[in-house]
Amino acid sequence: MTAMDSSQVANVFWDYVFVGGGLAGSVVAHRLHQLDPGLKILIVEAGPDANNRDDIIWASSRNLVGGDFDWKDKSVSQSHLDGREVNFPGGKALGGGTVINSGGWLRGHKFDYDLWGSITNDVRWSYAGQLPFMRKTEKFWNDTINPDQHGHDGPMFIQSAESTNRKFPLRDYALKSWAELGIHPLPGMDANAGNPLGVGELQENRINGKRQIAAVVYPLDGVTIMTNNLVEKVLIKDTPGDEDGVGLAAVGIRLANGTEVRGREIIVTAGAVRTPQVLMLSGIGPVAELSKFNIPVRVDNSDVGQNLADHGLFFHAWKVKDPAAGWALGSPNPLFKEPQYAWGAPFDLIVSSDVDKKGLATAIAEDEGVAPDPSNHPFLANERTFVEHVFMYAGAADGSLVSFGALNMLVTARGSVTLASANVNEAPLIDPNLLGTAVDRYVAREAVRMQIKFAESTVTGREILDGEAGAPGFDGALSTDSTDEYIDARIRAGLGTCFHPMGTAAMGKVVDNNLKVKGVKNLRVVDASVFPVVITAHLQVAVFALAEQAAEIIDAGRDNSA
Repeated sequence: MTAMDSSQVANVFWDYVFVGGGLAGSVVAHRLHQLDPGLKILIVEAGPDANNRDDIIWASSRNLVGGDFDWKDKSVSQSHLDGREVNFPGGKALGGGTVINSGGWLRGHKFDYDLWGSITNDVRWSYAGQLPFMRKTEKFWNDTINPDQHGHDGPMFIQSAESTNRKFPLRDYALKSWAELGIHPLPGMDANAGNPLGVGELQENRINGKRQIAAVVYPLDGVTIMTNNLVEKVLIKDTPGDEDGVGLAAVGIRLANGTEVRGREIIVTAGAVRTPQVLMLSGIGPVAELSKFNIPVRVDNSDVGQNLADHGLFFHAWKVKDPAAGWALGSPNPLFKEPQYAWGAPFDLIVSSDVDKKGLATAIAEDEGVAPDPSNHPFLANERTFVEHVFMYAGAADGSLVSFGALNMLVTARGSVTLASANVNEAPLIDPNLLGTAVDRYVAREAVRMQIKFAESTVTGREILDGEAGAPGFDGALSTDSTDEYIDARIRAGLGTCFHPMGTAAMGKVVDNNLKVKGVKNLRVVDASVFPVVITAHLQVAVFALAEQAAEIIDAGRDNSA
């Protein structure tokens, strides 16, 4: 990895210039250099190099979300969350989100990827098409569990609670409680085999608890890096039209300090928030949006910055009847003093579920204005991963609480990223439109109701827990007697995002199947902004696979144009 300043990079004509050195940028640049070490590759990253920082390595590190390497963005006021703004973290360092994320490793449901492949009419983006690249990323902890689904020679080590010998006292109770609710263990306890519906073992991309930053796991030796620099825009020039009518080409970038850098191909890997901002500042986007800030229009594309989706997340805590019994972290249980209990999240199970189809059909009818046909509506005719349930064996420093997280995974609301100004130093306007549909509101309520049943009516509730802890500003607490109105109010007051934004430069609308920006030669996007459908995953898994495949697509394109 070679560092250069802006005056030095301006004197080189680069083969590839990456706008953003996050997860996708690190992977693609590494693979391209691996394929041809003679390539001149430049990454321009807005944040610093955090690869050697000790204060981000462990799950218990305090310098993660909200810390030194977070963009610290906020959404605009959310109309379905009582007007609240919500935090919208994103990694601002080499490695991007892998510097600050929680390390959860969940690829989502096969159905999502197959839908992606179907709407693009391209098998490469189906589950079967992306599976080889998921496997290429992984060094899975076990070589006998679904070996056809997992990689064992990849750079990213995947651990589990079992592989790290974290034996939580509440595990057996939790398994029994989920079974009482009709949710049973998956084969091999593996939620990463194409269908996560059921109970799976938590998987994390950590190695003995240590964070694996993309820019470290995919070394950038031989790649030139310029950190702490914002890219203001992609430079686009007019070119003679060819057979496909494209008369524009990307020729370089302009930094926020005015320095211009030239290159043969520009690859925007800035994430689902900054990628549409960069495209719009470059003149690629909705003409009405660009005209607000007198940005010359190069490509009028109304879909740039639209289609934003993010998984919703609602937490609630429950009291432990006897904290001294040692059920939760923070209790006097000597088990939790063993070092491996700091090697990952304070839970060991990932649970995914569908929702009741009758209530779902009612919500769909409210959103779509017509009663859906259950035989062919994609949400009704198929089992889908609407909810992820997390039961955490932690919630208070003294072990007196445990916590639940309800994640809306298959959100139907769509939001946007738009410009606040023509100044790249000013964050764009982020509107995830959380709970913006009747379906999303119904799913969130059903998820919380199921968790209430778990905490009150199953063996865990009967023997271990002692009611919900409540929330500031609310009388009473969550219970099986709670009304829909009370649960909805609690959700509106507490729901945030999972920090999984996607879709703002969607494939088929903004980029083509080879990740090329429509209407401009020599310009691609490779990050979660290209997802044309909601992926019910912890998005890093899907982005690693995307980036691995993108490197091969880009390299093949170079060979074809040679």
